[in-house]
Amino acid sequence: MNFLSSLGLNLPELIRDYGYLFVFIGTMLEGETVLVLGMIAAHQGLLDPLLVALVAVVGTYIGDLGFYAIGIWFGQPFLDRFPRVEAKVQRIKGWIVRYDIAIIIVNRFLYGFRIAAPVALGTSAVPVWRFLVFNIAGAIIWTAVIGGAGYLFGSALEKLLEDVRWNDQILIGLVLVLGIGLWIGRYIARRVMRGG
Repeated sequence: MNFLSSLGLNLPELIRDYGYLFVFIGTMLEGETVLVLGMIAAHQGLLDPLLVALVAVVGTYIGDLGFYAIGIWFGQPFLDRFPRVEAKVQRIKGWIVRYDIAIIIVNRFLYGFRIAAPVALGTSAVPVWRFLVFNIAGAIIWTAVIGGAGYLFGSALEKLLEDVRWNDQILIGLVLVLGIGLWIGRYIARRVMRGG
C-alpha cells in the first residue's frame, strides 16, 4: 500500500478523470509543462493523445485570445497595473509593426513573453481577423512541437524504466514530481531574470 492509496487516492484514476481539464487550464495559462505531462500520461495509456492535443490547441488558443482581448479592451490601465508586463510589451511592440504574423505564431515559444506578446498585439493595430487566423496556426504548431516532445519523452521514460518493477502509480508520481520540479525551475529562472 503506497501513500496515495492510504489517502484513498488512485492517481491513474485521477488522471483519467481530470487530466483533460488539467491540460485545458494549464495550456490556457502557461502550457509547456502541463502539455508534456499530459502527453506522458497519454503514452502511459491514461489519456488519449489526440484528445490531449485537441484540448491543448483549444486551451492555448483561448488563453492567447484572452490576453489579446485584455490588450484591446483594457490596454494601458492593465499595463499600468502590471509594470513587468508593460516592460515586456514595450520591448516587443517595435517588432509587431514589421513581424506581427510571426509574433502571433511563435509567441508561445518566446520565453517570458507568453502573456506580454498577445497583450502587445491587442494594444497594437493588429486586426482581430489576423490574430484569430494566425493564432490557430500558432496553437497547432506549438501543440505539435511540445506535445510531440512530451510523447517522445514518455516513450524514452518507459524504455528507461521497463526493467524496473514499479507499479504505475509510482511511475506517474515520479513524472508529476518531475513536472512540478520543471515548473519550480522555470519560476525561479523567471525571478532571477527579472532581478528578484
